[in-house]
Amino acid sequence: MTTLPTFEDVGAAAARIKQYTHETRVVGSRLLNKYLGVEVLIKCENQQRGGSFKTRGAFNAILSRMERSEITKERGVITYSSGNHGQAVALAAYQLDIPATVFMPTDAPKVKIDMTKSYGVEVIMYDAEKDDRVAMANALAEERDWPLIPSFDDAEIIAGQGTAMQELLREVGHVDALVLPVGGGGLISGSALVSKVFSPEAQIFGVEPAEANDAQQSLEKGEIVTIPSPVTIADGARVRSITELTFDLMKKNVDEIITATDDQIFTSMKLVADRLKLVSEPTGVLGLAGVKTLVDEGKIARGSRVATVISGGNVDLDTFATCIASPDEAIKQMQNWLS
Repeated sequence: MTTLPTFEDVGAAAARIKQYTHETRVVGSRLLNKYLGVEVLIKCENQQRGGSFKTRGAFNAILSRMERSEITKERGVITYSSGNHGQAVALAAYQLDIPATVFMPTDAPKVKIDMTKSYGVEVIMYDAEKDDRVAMANALAEERDWPLIPSFDDAEIIAGQGTAMQELLREVGHVDALVLPVGGGGLISGSALVSKVFSPEAQIFGVEPAEANDAQQSLEKGEIVTIPSPVTIADGARVRSITELTFDLMKKNVDEIITATDDQIFTSMKLVADRLKLVSEPTGVLGLAGVKTLVDEGKIARGSRVATVISGGNVDLDTFATCIASPDEAIKQMQNWLS
């Protein structure tokens, strides 16, 4: 069994990645608070290097392996990703001058594919419906004798992701609840490790797309559930199943996982653009999309202090404009894109 990451691991990760990542700002809005019924404190990881929180985990995992000489200037790294993790690994490889290969699905957003390639790494495309990306990546890793770093099933990745919440809570102090996006579960798992120390009484909620609720089903059933390939505008959360590592951490630390519809995601993207003047990808606002539901259902008390993260901003600007101007058209484009 993989050793679970700890709060101390998050602290070590923060020191390790400090020179390579931004301490992103925490923002809020009086009118947004009035709409939601709570004071919402938003960590802007859409403004992180590489455009998402994934940069934190990628740097921590690669630097840790370099310390152990598992990765060198000649012996690179392999990963697979629908976008942000691959882009983050590519950025880290470029910055640290190591080789890297990233497996990416053909239906990943073009902006994420292009940005990953821009760092000069090898990108191998695969068909998400027909190909087994894990088997492909493992085979290449064995052939080259390079380490494979998955996007969330890794203790050092999770510790790195937790540094975003550590920064937030050190800045704002006590909060009553955390509401965070859930794809594979790395961000919420790392954030929970920090919250249990800084705000031990805080409730921890995850938010998944309604059509990609594998983590919600897994926690409700007490076993990992695998779902068919999800169809949702939130491409960064199109995960078919979580893993034993994130499942164990979420079972221990997460109070509940709820879902958000694509319409709720669109509304949140509009709010972020209008109230905060920020660009977010659809997955990036999942946490914010869940806050109103949790308040309306009485699971978070009105007037509470709530922490969330805009997890990424890697969205093609034409797609972004369509999402906030014409949600129905965005859904049609997404369905065509995935077909």
